[in-house]
Amino acid sequence: MKTITSFQIIVAFFVFTQQVHAQDCQSSKDLENLPGKLIDAAHCEWPQQKAHWLDDLGTAANKAVANTVLTKIEALEKQSRINYTLKGCILKTTFSGHTAITIAGKYPLASYDLNMGCYEYICIKNKMIVNSEYANVFRAYVNRYTDIENAFSFPDEAYYYETPKKYNGQFIALHDFIKIDASKNINNGKGFYQDLAETTIKQGNRSVYMTRHWYFTKPGVLLFVPVTRKEYLEALLVYYEREKLLIADKIKEIENESAGMMKDPQKYPQLYENGKRNLIVRKAKYPDWQQKIEAKKVIVQKALKENTANWLAQPAIVKPKTETFSWKNNYGPGSNDNVWIDTYNVDTKEDAQKTGSFTFSGFWDDKNGATLYQYNREYFKGAEKNPVKPYMIELTYRYVKTTLGKSLVENFTENFDFDAIRNMLE
Repeated sequence: MKTITSFQIIVAFFVFTQQVHAQDCQSSKDLENLPGKLIDAAHCEWPQQKAHWLDDLGTAANKAVANTVLTKIEALEKQSRINYTLKGCILKTTFSGHTAITIAGKYPLASYDLNMGCYEYICIKNKMIVNSEYANVFRAYVNRYTDIENAFSFPDEAYYYETPKKYNGQFIALHDFIKIDASKNINNGKGFYQDLAETTIKQGNRSVYMTRHWYFTKPGVLLFVPVTRKEYLEALLVYYEREKLLIADKIKEIENESAGMMKDPQKYPQLYENGKRNLIVRKAKYPDWQQKIEAKKVIVQKALKENTANWLAQPAIVKPKTETFSWKNNYGPGSNDNVWIDTYNVDTKEDAQKTGSFTFSGFWDDKNGATLYQYNREYFKGAEKNPVKPYMIELTYRYVKTTLGKSLVENFTENFDFDAIRNMLE
């Protein structure tokens, strides 16, 4: 049997694209039934780029493992289309690698992706060209999940690193807690999660993207475990210490800036007055901040001390949506002598005014609250020795509600071998 070389494939594709580009057309609809083509990762049109796809993974061994895993996923996608006739586009696959991210505060996982874009034939000035962008795209993410959100946001994030202002990629526990939509069914789940209901989108609408997500985890152990009440409360205490550092530095900055403006009141009287006002107005953003933080600590310490071990071991269920409460603080007698204070991650406006962000006012078990989760350290045992091995995989298919988009995503959903992906994680 004669072997076809990569060079011959590239030449054949070049001839095909020349023929395609010569195609006359009146509209892109005329091109929908033209035969489609696949350019897989092995035959990428840009070999110089391909040579560096996985550079961020570091070692040659890491790159080899990633290439093998992504090639297997690519082969499974090809297999899913064995009885599918591709029309109206060219599918092009690329790989990419990423610098390691620390999971569960301990495990630096190497992550790498597959991207297969569908480049449609379009009609421009009565000539057929291949679109340089894609609307429909299949992606695989190894050792990372997308669309998973941290539960809380932190302005001035540098103060919430494990060591304040030390950018080592590790944060305090509260920073890494996660809220997961139950419909995503991540922990050993099957089926897909779709971000937008297709029924809400008009047929032919190319401006709205829908994405189906499939999440895969190792069998027999949960990837995410609930944060306990005890863990949450203890994390709040750590947060309060960081909040003290942050605000103390902000106050010091205000005082230093104002002092510089007030150095020479006789020579620069107006600057001196501006400095006085600057000091009062900007510090008004932090009214009684030390007392408020201490008051919050007392509430949490009381909850830790007075509740049973069984109560503390229950999952931490918190307010499901983050609201920003804004309130006025008056610093003088005039009607305009006030500043607006924005407070985040707090249950009520009363708490915002009384003691500020992350005031603990009880759990939300009976108020349709959201369970906090965190990565399960037990799940990643061994990753410190083999960080490039697949530990979790996400597949996504983004599409638009066109004939081509729907046929691609439905064929994938019905015919892709999802069990083969699960087997890669065992």
